[in-house]
Amino acid sequence: MTTAIIFDMDGVLVDSEPVWVKVEKEIYLQCYGVHLGDEDFKDSAGIRIDKQLTEYHHRYSLPLEEVSHRAEEIVTEVGRRIQTNPQPMPGVVELLETIQQHGLPMVVASSSPQKQIARVLDALNISHYFSHQISAEGMINGKPHPVVFLQAADILSVNPEDCIVIEDAVNGMVAAKAAQMKVIVMPAPEARQDKRFGLADVQVNTLSEVWQAIQQLK
Repeated sequence: MTTAIIFDMDGVLVDSEPVWVKVEKEIYLQCYGVHLGDEDFKDSAGIRIDKQLTEYHHRYSLPLEEVSHRAEEIVTEVGRRIQTNPQPMPGVVELLETIQQHGLPMVVASSSPQKQIARVLDALNISHYFSHQISAEGMINGKPHPVVFLQAADILSVNPEDCIVIEDAVNGMVAAKAAQMKVIVMPAPEARQDKRFGLADVQVNTLSEVWQAIQQLK
């Protein structure tokens, strides 16, 4: 029985959530004069960008036909900033090295678009650790629906019950549990007290704690 490790990307491998928020705020202020606030970003982590922007357009009565164009703008700019100044999460290479040395297969399963996943992993120079890069882009449902994680298990030819997901967001955690997978959550510091993370199998504060958590769950 092989245990497979499935990584979310934003907020787990790369410190990109602040970049997404900053870019979305800038573009919506520039294009529509809309000041996106904390409420707009509540529970946005892990949500596919087109779904998130559709929420903004409904909330602020903005043209729905412009969602796809705004999404493309945001993805491009976030990617550019990450490539210019990549910020890996502390301890990411050490963790990936340890998992690889123990022979456990690893994939990325993210709500980010496919080209964004490739761009970020290349910028961090960690693409070679993962056998597959799986995006929820184009799927009928993104997280919190489990389909992106179920596809990861299918690609690896392992049972969902034999997968351990590393997530930072409530939406991703819910998706992984719905897929019948074990979940290690690493919330952002400001979200660590969120009681919803009690659904996870293990909660950690840093990537340096993840390998021990994996051993607990194997």
